Amino acid sequence: MPRAYPHSHLCHGQLVGFSVKLRANEPTYFAYFRSKDGRRLERDTNQTRIGQAVEAARLIIEKEYAPPEVREDRMTWDQAVERLKARLATSGNRVSTLGYYLKLIRSVRAMYAATGGPADISPGMAAAWRDKMMSTPGRRKKLPSAHYVAGMICGLSGLWNKWFMEDMKILPGNPWQDVAAPKADKVPVKFATDELIEPFYAWIAERFGDWPFPKLFLSAKAYTGCRLMDLCSLKSGQLRGGRLVFPADLTKGRKERAVPLPEDLSVALDAFKGKTWLWENYLPGLKTALKAKGFPTHQLNPEFSPQRLYFWVETLFADYRNAHKDQPTLTTHMFRKRAFTMAWQAGVDPRRAAVAYGCNVDTLMRHYVLLDEQQVTDDVFAQMSGGMDATRQKTAKQKYEEE
Repeated sequence: MPRAYPHSHLCHGQLVGFSVKLRANEPTYFAYFRSKDGRRLERDTNQTRIGQAVEAARLIIEKEYAPPEVREDRMTWDQAVERLKARLATSGNRVSTLGYYLKLIRSVRAMYAATGGPADISPGMAAAWRDKMMSTPGRRKKLPSAHYVAGMICGLSGLWNKWFMEDMKILPGNPWQDVAAPKADKVPVKFATDELIEPFYAWIAERFGDWPFPKLFLSAKAYTGCRLMDLCSLKSGQLRGGRLVFPADLTKGRKERAVPLPEDLSVALDAFKGKTWLWENYLPGLKTALKAKGFPTHQLNPEFSPQRLYFWVETLFADYRNAHKDQPTLTTHMFRKRAFTMAWQAGVDPRRAAVAYGCNVDTLMRHYVLLDEQQVTDDVFAQMSGGMDATRQKTAKQKYEEE
């Protein structure tokens, strides 16, 4: 047993060493040990106290080292999909989560059409799937990015491990867990700057005249930093007391978030809101704007739905990108990144910003904040060299020479 493991457990005739530690930004302890074939494993004990976490780790190891059950039946793809649908319907997960998992399954079945079910996917086939994905152009005749393929591998591993193995117990192993994700360079954060927004608003004015909805909608998105579907799904009653209230069943983090609004934005939203939905009046406004430009409106659906608004906004941005292929890309998500970056540039602590915007602090800094890393590097080293007095510098020098 390695010395690095402070705890041990005798399991099925084998002494297993393990450690229990807290992980950054996680409230519960995690158990770390090696599997029967020597792989390093990490499992959440779901315990917040060290003593209880150690006992939970022993039970986890028992389960990991238990002999595999003999399975006489092999579930087909269709049966696995139906079981997954039924389970997610009772698990509290959103419909979008199921849609993502079904997309992952379709991608695997498309490559391995001859397989009977998920149990037929071996580690070698999983690795071959990765290589095939990396070398096959998509619908736009372009190769998928390394970030996209890495995300799909992570999703497939989670699907197999959490649902097919641990929850539904229809598979004995996870062929995706050791598939190395393709390495990718860090993608610089791009947010909606004033220079990008101004020509977009000019294009909207040319297309729809002085219709106020697009600017009002995107101003709310850029200020609150919310996700597009969250904003589309707000009801009129969720604008109250000068705040936009995003309920727990709407946000990705499953926590209610009430965002105080500037007075002018609050007044404008209050004047625009509909009887039931916050944005339902965009439909008669769109019809009026189209008529003023001479466009036909007889096929315009008068019934509001958050999904239809979502797709309308995404289509609007897609039309703009197609009409301005020579200009930098502008997407709806860049307005969310704008809010995060503005908070960083205003000197807001990232941990506090993460709470305010409903996002994990590591995710915020990695994917949303445009950080001038060179300036930060210069500032840190300037502070280190200028902030150390002569005595501390001398002590540090002596310590270095002794080593």
